[in-house]
Amino acid sequence: MKGRLGKFGLLFLAVALCLAITGAGFAMWDKTLHIEGTVNTGEVNAVWTSAFNFDPPAPPVSLDPNLDGTRKAKDVGSTTVTGVGNQTLVVTVNNGYPSYFNDIQVEFNNTGTIPVKIQSINITPIGFALASAYGADDGPIWVDFVDGVGSQLEPGDLAGSSFKIHVEQCAEELANYTFTVEVLLVQWNEYTP
Repeated sequence: MKGRLGKFGLLFLAVALCLAITGAGFAMWDKTLHIEGTVNTGEVNAVWTSAFNFDPPAPPVSLDPNLDGTRKAKDVGSTTVTGVGNQTLVVTVNNGYPSYFNDIQVEFNNTGTIPVKIQSINITPIGFALASAYGADDGPIWVDFVDGVGSQLEPGDLAGSSFKIHVEQCAEELANYTFTVEVLLVQWNEYTP
């Protein structure tokens, strides 16, 4: 019996040794690697840096813009533009009469830290509906933002453009019409045409 227990003990010891070696092997394969780091993300931001108004309410008044030489100069209406240094321009047409016209030259700066693209231009009338086209009688004011959609701006880049304003026949007498202008910017790789 002693010989049998010795063989059994030896077999038990061999199995225990095999399990210990296998366990050590698994212990080497089962490791957790910890990584610590910092991710700095960029910022999408822009502000209006200038808005040149051809017909401000105070001197030097240009007598209601006659930019193309086809209109008669009248000192009746005027346009006020505020919001330079911010993200929203506020434009008010004061006492504009049918066919009053103005062209506002604007510029904005990509003050963010990543390249951006101009996704769209948002013109929002306050208390009235915009005319659908130049000469249309379905709104008192027609506004056309000339260009820039799809353009890419690197950080620090300036973008210039303009928007045209035309007062339509259905405008009310002695009325002031106010609207806002905003440029919707997206990260350069998020632009959808």
